[in-house]
Amino acid sequence: MNITRSDRSYIALWWWTIDRYLLTSFLLLLMFGVFLVMASSQHLAESLNISSHYFTIRHLLFGALSIPIIIFFSILNERQTKMICIFGILITTFLLFFILFEGEKIKGAQRWFYIGNTSFQPSEISKPMFVVFNAWLLSLWVEKTKFPGWMWSIVSIILISTLLLLQPDLGMTIVMMFTWGFQLFITGIPIIIVFCLILAFPIFMILSYQHFDHVKIRIDNFIEGKTYQVSKSLQSFESGGFWGKGPGEGFYKKSLPDAHSDFVFAVAAEEYGALICGVIIIIYGLIIIRSFFYTINNNNLFFILAVSGLAFQFGFQSLIHMASNTDLIPTKGMTLPFLSYGGSSLLASAITAGIILSLTRKINPLEPSKTNFMKNK
Repeated sequence: MNITRSDRSYIALWWWTIDRYLLTSFLLLLMFGVFLVMASSQHLAESLNISSHYFTIRHLLFGALSIPIIIFFSILNERQTKMICIFGILITTFLLFFILFEGEKIKGAQRWFYIGNTSFQPSEISKPMFVVFNAWLLSLWVEKTKFPGWMWSIVSIILISTLLLLQPDLGMTIVMMFTWGFQLFITGIPIIIVFCLILAFPIFMILSYQHFDHVKIRIDNFIEGKTYQVSKSLQSFESGGFWGKGPGEGFYKKSLPDAHSDFVFAVAAEEYGALICGVIIIIYGLIIIRSFFYTINNNNLFFILAVSGLAFQFGFQSLIHMASNTDLIPTKGMTLPFLSYGGSSLLASAITAGIILSLTRKINPLEPSKTNFMKNK
C-alpha cells in the first residue's frame, strides 16, 4: 500500500503524524519478545505435559492483539485519552479490590482472576491508566488553584498502593509510587516535600521487610547471596558471553524458574549474548529519551506529566527487571515490557505505547482539538 503526503485519508494522516521512530522501537521489542518467549518456554511447557509451543502461541496471540491496541490508543486525541484513562483507573481500582476476595492465589500472591482459561492481572492495566489520571489531577491543581488536585492524587496513590500491598505485590507498588513521586517532582512541589518522600521510602521498605515474609526472604537471600534464581541467571550471562550460545542452545534457562517472564533478560543474554542485550537496552533508552525530548519545549503541563510519567514508568520497570536479573537488587518478579511472557503485561505495554504515540503526534490540521502536541519537527 502506497501512502503519499497528499493522501488525506485517516490512515495516511495517522501515518504522517505518528512518531515512526517510536513506533518502530515498540514493534522491534514486540518482535524480540516472540523469539525470547519461544526460546525460554519450551522446557517449561514440556514439564507441564502440554504442547511445547503452548506459551509461544499464546504470546503470539496477545502480541497480535497488542498491535491494534497500540493503533487504537495512538489515534485518540487528548480529551479521549483522558476520558478512557479516568474510567480505566476507576474500573481497575474496583477490580483490585474485587480480586482480594475472588482472585486466584498463585505462589502466595492473589493478583489474578480468570476469564475462561485466561488469567487477567488488573494491576498491570492500572499502571498507564494511573499515570494519565494523575497527570490530569496535578495539571488541574496547577491551572485551577481552587481544585485540590494534590489531595486527590495522594488519596489515589494511597488507595492503589494499599490494594497492591494486600495482594501482596511489592514490586508493582514500588513502580507506582516512584512514578507518582516523579510526577509530583515534575509538577514543581516544594523541595521539603521531595526530601520527605525520599526519607519515606526506606521506612516503607523496613515496614515491608518486617510485615511481609516473602519480602524478608528475598532481601535476606540477596544479602547472603543464596538466591537460586539469581545464581542461575548470572550463569546464563556468563555462558552467553558476547555473541551468545545461539537460538535454542541455552542450558541454564532449563533450570531457571519463570525464565519466560521474570528472567527473560537472562535468556536473551545466554542465547543471543551481550551484543543483543546491548541492542535491547539501547532501544529502551531511545524510547525513554525520545519521549522526554517532546516535553522540553512544551508548555502543556498535562502533556509533560503524562508523557514523561509514562516514559519514566516504562523505563523504571525495565530497569528493575534487568537489575534483578543481574543481582544488583533483590528479585522482584517484574516483567520486561514487551519481552516477557504475560497477556496482561503485553496489553499494559501496548496501552502505554499507544498513549505515548498519541500524545507525541504532530499537529493534524483536521483535528483542531489536539492542541498539546509538538510543532512539526
